Amino acid sequence: GGDGVALGYWGREDLTAERFMPDPFSDEPGARMYRTGDMVRWLPDGNIEFIGRTDGQVKVRGFRIELGEIENAISELPQVKDRLVMVRQDGPGEKQLVAYVVPENGQVAEDPEQRADLLVQLRSRLRTHLPEHAMPSHFLVLPEFPLNANGKVDRHALPAPEAGQQVLRTRHVAPRDANEKALASIWSRVLGVPDLGVHDNFFDLGGHSLLGIQLLTQVKQEMGYKLPLATLFRSPTIAQLARELGMSEQPKVQLKNLSAIQPQGSKVPIFCVHGDEASYFIPQHLGLDRPFYNFFHQGEDGARILYTEVKDIAEHFLEELRHVRPKGPYVLCGFSFGGLVAFEMAKRLRASGEQVPALVLFDTYEPEEFARVMKREEKFHEPLKRSVLRRIVRWYLKRDKPVPLRFRHFYIIDTYNEATYRYDAGTYEGPLTIFKAEGSAGPGDLGWNRRAQGEIEVVTVPGDHYSMIREPHVETLALELARCIDKGLAKQAVEAV
Repeated sequence: GGDGVALGYWGREDLTAERFMPDPFSDEPGARMYRTGDMVRWLPDGNIEFIGRTDGQVKVRGFRIELGEIENAISELPQVKDRLVMVRQDGPGEKQLVAYVVPENGQVAEDPEQRADLLVQLRSRLRTHLPEHAMPSHFLVLPEFPLNANGKVDRHALPAPEAGQQVLRTRHVAPRDANEKALASIWSRVLGVPDLGVHDNFFDLGGHSLLGIQLLTQVKQEMGYKLPLATLFRSPTIAQLARELGMSEQPKVQLKNLSAIQPQGSKVPIFCVHGDEASYFIPQHLGLDRPFYNFFHQGEDGARILYTEVKDIAEHFLEELRHVRPKGPYVLCGFSFGGLVAFEMAKRLRASGEQVPALVLFDTYEPEEFARVMKREEKFHEPLKRSVLRRIVRWYLKRDKPVPLRFRHFYIIDTYNEATYRYDAGTYEGPLTIFKAEGSAGPGDLGWNRRAQGEIEVVTVPGDHYSMIREPHVETLALELARCIDKGLAKQAVEAV
């Protein structure tokens, strides 16, 4: 309350009525208070102790997350009787989301195989309904929830996820040498999974790109090996990553952003820009005869992002692409901002006389449409927080220090957003395919019709912006991608006759 209270939310009378209320402590007529949603306790000594949020909103890894949305998604599984999602920080490190589940059949909690089956279904379902940052790091299946004297769930009595019941474990093979043992220790801390085997898969255990960056940061700090995130996508088990460490001294051409996820195969290779998790899953669905390369993000190691314009990024990526494949035809795809870079790369390749039979953009907004979407969503953003984060990032960059892990995601995304606003995309005369996620807003073609002077195809794929590149939806995306490539190559062959 007081003079500092705002007048309300611009253009949001409903939210203003919900958040602003009469101030019972003020003598001023019309004085109001703002309902923050924080739950606090007034202590006898006059201090106020923060307890939590009344709306179930929490903040994990810099993201605001509604616990109720996660719980609702879990509840939709018929095998679930009750559920509870909470944030825990049982030891040093960042906060983690933990999901507790009580199955309809009480025996499931006691049977390891049935429990594992339930967890597989849970993860599969949540991946189709939640963004990556809202996925719980741990799932614990309990026969029942502990209750307090009032008959409510005793959150303090819920077990810590030290025995996190993860899924898709392989036949256990214990670490065999110093590197495997050191890696297993790091993986266990990052994933919260004890007793890891050397063939357990990072992504099958709930890992994702954000955790991957954290894992490789610890590998560098504790083992002295500096590995790009691409290495983890190429070698997602402890045994495979240990072999990468053993080969790290071998001389090879240093490509900063391009990595061969699957270099073998006789078919025309796919070059994907910023594929994120799709770079791990797509090659599995396309078979061993389709080479797959991915351009990873700048700044993932905390270093300064050198190329901050779409056209400069595209030119840098083309230099690395030509080192791997000097002549076309070229197949390009890109996810989100990566689609803009792929678009610019395709334009430049065609201008130089190369053939680009397939250019596929995964849920990428045309720049003008992106600006409109961001303007509509601006009321949900936090300009002050963004300004503070930018100042923090600049502080590290001015001193040539790596941007800390917790600020890197913001640094990368903020750089991409600004680059999108400045990008003059022009037009494209080649075949263009847009993969639009079912859950994404905007027109069906995401605005690209104004840029396409050649054939344009729009394919709607299941999931939202985040889940479309993860299982189970990524299988549909991969198969549609293969169809688009075959169609483009066939048309090119006909035109060449």
